Amino acid sequence: MGEELMNVQPNGTVTFANEVLETIAGIAVADIPGIANMSGSLMKDGWNDLIGKKRPAKGVKVTKTEGTLIIDVQIVVEYGVKVHELCKTIQESVYNAIETMTGLKTDAVNVYVQGVRIKDAAPKETAEKREE
Repeated sequence: MGEELMNVQPNGTVTFANEVLETIAGIAVADIPGIANMSGSLMKDGWNDLIGKKRPAKGVKVTKTEGTLIIDVQIVVEYGVKVHELCKTIQESVYNAIETMTGLKTDAVNVYVQGVRIKDAAPKETAEKREE
């Protein structure tokens, strides 16, 4: 199931699987304007797409090494957005969601811009009218 992360409480410990943290981060990023798509591993995400499985954690990877929590987010942006501002918003959203929901401190949120999606210049209906 992946490496597990713990939050020590007065009455014991609470353990979080990487998949849980990936889902929290994925949901925190999903509704931010300017993101065209979450990018991810073609092997894993391609297979999930084929079987119709939705993954809120698509494009998110959690790594824990020697007491550090690092979250990598892979995105495709809409053309025309201010990418540096979008990435800052993503980082803040992920930091806040992880800390609020789990109590864990995130050491780094790395955002990888994998591509840019260009919107169609003319809607399909407008293009059909021009052809007539």
